[in-house]
Amino acid sequence: MNAAEFEEVALALVAQGYSPLVIAPRCPPRPDGRKVPEGKAPGVRVGGEWQLAHGWDKWCYEQVSEHLVRAWGCMIGTADDAGIGVALGRGLICIDIDQEYLLDPILAILPPSPVQKKGKKGVSLFYRGDTDKIRSRNYRTKERVGLVDLLAEGKQTVLPPSIHPDTNEPYYWWTDLTLSDVHLEDLPELPDDIAEKIAEVLKRFGYDPDRERLALVRGDMPARSACGARASSVFRQANDDALANLDCWVPKLHLYRWRRKFGGYEAVAHWRSSSTGRALELRKRNLSIVREGIEDFGDGRKYTPIDLVMRARGCNASAALDWLLERLPDEEPEIVMVNGPNTLERIRAREGM
Repeated sequence: MNAAEFEEVALALVAQGYSPLVIAPRCPPRPDGRKVPEGKAPGVRVGGEWQLAHGWDKWCYEQVSEHLVRAWGCMIGTADDAGIGVALGRGLICIDIDQEYLLDPILAILPPSPVQKKGKKGVSLFYRGDTDKIRSRNYRTKERVGLVDLLAEGKQTVLPPSIHPDTNEPYYWWTDLTLSDVHLEDLPELPDDIAEKIAEVLKRFGYDPDRERLALVRGDMPARSACGARASSVFRQANDDALANLDCWVPKLHLYRWRRKFGGYEAVAHWRSSSTGRALELRKRNLSIVREGIEDFGDGRKYTPIDLVMRARGCNASAALDWLLERLPDEEPEIVMVNGPNTLERIRAREGM
């Protein structure tokens, strides 16, 4: 997509209540080893070179303006390799069914969606729902085969006519209507317990809910009580390390209107509504993040670092732990616990295994 094509689709999405995003194309590896876009992530074009966009997830909580869409169009210019995506959140939810054989059983528990898209495989369906209650969730088998992705606040999805990086073919709409035709408020609504309903259906297709829980890497599995104690210990250790090393991770959360203050940081808790009814851009920086603790003085709630990552990134506790471990100093952990292969690799590297 060039600038004109992007602006046409993006402005139509804004008019229907959505937050469009610029998707960078797949880029070749860099000689310096720096991470490059792989064709499914929001990006920016600087000096003719595509880079990963940072802080794009703020548009999961705010709507993109027409002015910003036009500014992005200027950034794209005459390039024709840009893609378009949409930020999820603010009520918008996408259910991505990876396997064709799951279409009938999953569609049987979902309300009919008038807006669906297809890419390499499966189908993605769009809905609205309470994104304070319906959280993102990935359903996998023990062998890590993807079954379904429930994409909500903090996530994004690529839209037609973007080019799929694996097939070099465009995504396309599976329905006559597109997001450009249907307002966010007119999408069918999902029940608050939809994540649990999907999980129940997928159990007979190999979905393993235990993969979402922390598992021991070394030794035999201890008794339930000991396992719970050790799981608690690793979360506590990560929280303690995070409070002692705020500079390693707080700026990378891209909290709304964050800034440094004496002893730490402050920001706006964008995931909750204002107690005085103020617009987001007018709210005070009531969220205080210092070594002594994290507190939102707007509603009096206190957070651990893992709690804060969960709220800011719209993820579960194990994913928040995983995110923190990537950014904390390379010190040997007291206990080795993981929730997936990537975490295991990082912890092994930290230990010199």
